[in-house]
Amino acid sequence: KMNLVVLFPDDWRHDSIGAENPIIKTPFLDSLAQQGMRFRQNAVTTSICWQSRATLFTGQWASRHQSFKLKCPHFAKGKNWNHTWPALLQQKAGYYVGHVGKWQYHSENKGRFDWSSYFEGKHVFRKQGKNIAAEDFAKNETIRFLNDRPKDKPFAVTVAFYPPKPVSNSQEPGGQWTPKKEYRAIYDNMTIPEPFNHTTAFKLLPDFLQRDRSAAAARWRFRYSTPFHYQEAMKNIYSLITQVDHACKEIVDELKKQDIYNNTLIIFTTDNGMFHGAHGLAGKWYPYQESIRVPLIVYDPRMPLEKRGVVDDSFTLNVDLAETILGAAGLEPDEGMQGRDISDLYLPKIENGKPVLERKPWRDEFFYEFTFMDENFIPSSNALVRKKWKFIHWYTKDAFQLFDLDSDPLELHDVKDDPANADIVRDMKFRLFQLQDGLKEPDIGCKYDNYDFIQPIPETLAESANATIAGKGTVKF
Repeated sequence: KMNLVVLFPDDWRHDSIGAENPIIKTPFLDSLAQQGMRFRQNAVTTSICWQSRATLFTGQWASRHQSFKLKCPHFAKGKNWNHTWPALLQQKAGYYVGHVGKWQYHSENKGRFDWSSYFEGKHVFRKQGKNIAAEDFAKNETIRFLNDRPKDKPFAVTVAFYPPKPVSNSQEPGGQWTPKKEYRAIYDNMTIPEPFNHTTAFKLLPDFLQRDRSAAAARWRFRYSTPFHYQEAMKNIYSLITQVDHACKEIVDELKKQDIYNNTLIIFTTDNGMFHGAHGLAGKWYPYQESIRVPLIVYDPRMPLEKRGVVDDSFTLNVDLAETILGAAGLEPDEGMQGRDISDLYLPKIENGKPVLERKPWRDEFFYEFTFMDENFIPSSNALVRKKWKFIHWYTKDAFQLFDLDSDPLELHDVKDDPANADIVRDMKFRLFQLQDGLKEPDIGCKYDNYDFIQPIPETLAESANATIAGKGTVKF
């Protein structure tokens, strides 16, 4: 059976790899993409850390897993965890399953993984009287997992790096990131180009995104408000990215050392993108390209030679990863999962005499959703994304936007009011509401703000949630 390693850094957008941005040094990830496939249009269905992580484990849109609050991870409560890919690998295929690094939900995790090492919130840790960079600590713990694992079982491990996510609310130039000096030296003499839509684009945003209390506008002031702030921040971010790249290389080198590289599915992806000053914003959350697109590299030993090194522009999503992982283990997806096995895009699968992609073409659109509890701080939104068009609904503000991604890839000009686009607006609004309604689930609430994993979810609620999933079937887009 195939082993699995998921390399999963935090706050890392789609073009923050050397293959997309030659300023950034990621030699290992670039080489991994040459040995596997890189999915250039990959996106998340909700751009915020914890909800995206719940989607990774469940293969569900947030409206189904409903893990909206940090201390209320519905997807991991009681029987619900049995529907995640780690649990299914354990229960149905005998995998030894581990987790390293960030978990974020502030929940007790006994019984969830066979092996775990949880840590987060810093770029540098103090261990045994010495400082150690967060990515090195994650790398060391992953190698410890690989050494500790029973050698007669297949394994799966998620390596949740904390960098390059910012730490603290420092307003000092670059003060929210702490790279190693030797990696920062790589970028010291460079000038990082500011995004084309760094400043004037801010005035093109809806009024409610320009307000001082808006999180993305406020964080821009802390991180990027002067040219020096911008340079220091981006050089530190790129340094941390290069550090994580090297840590990933050392993990894969250990796979090769143990002679299991050629039987291990390796997935590199991240939880959400980041604006890095684009639109005059910082953070993520909103359905603009910089926020929702994230890297995805898949190394699969089963991949045909002619597919290796290919850059694929299909709409892959984080909701697809659970089914991809289960498929590689020879398992069927859980009935509540809502994605699709990405190996359909590279393995020569035949169903009823026809190639699987001929029988069922890959998606050409997807639904994005974001729900938050404070509309003035981070407004909620839904979006329908196609290759040419993106239609956004700020549903608590009764506001819409339409962007032509072919002619306006930076999403500067809202063209919803152009009479020439009336039919497009009408079609996409109808389709967005259709997908939104298709994803709706009964609200199961969040009764336990400080939820303890040992405390069982009320049986009636667990049965009700499972009955809802079983009765509804699987909604796939």
